Amino acid sequence: EQSFRFGRNKVNLEERTATTARGEIELTELEARMLRTFFRHERKTLSRQTLLSAVWGIKPDTETRTLDNFIVRLRRYFEEDPTTPQHFLTVRGRGYRFVKNP
Repeated sequence: EQSFRFGRNKVNLEERTATTARGEIELTELEARMLRTFFRHERKTLSRQTLLSAVWGIKPDTETRTLDNFIVRLRRYFEEDPTTPQHFLTVRGRGYRFVKNP
């Protein structure tokens, strides 16, 4: 599956495009990779290490704020209110979780 809908958003991973409440977005390869990882593991908490490895190929012992910056960006793109996310959730001390239908 290459096309996903959640909330008021539609994402086409093959074309790396998204339609959101704020308009059309062209996704970078890394953004598309992160979304694909979240979509494949909906409702599962993914550790920072799992995401860094799956998206960037970074060794699990590497710490980086890049991941956090990407989460902020995805929330800005896709959340109706990025300050109270419904889809891209932080699980304190464990990682992040994607929820299609909150």
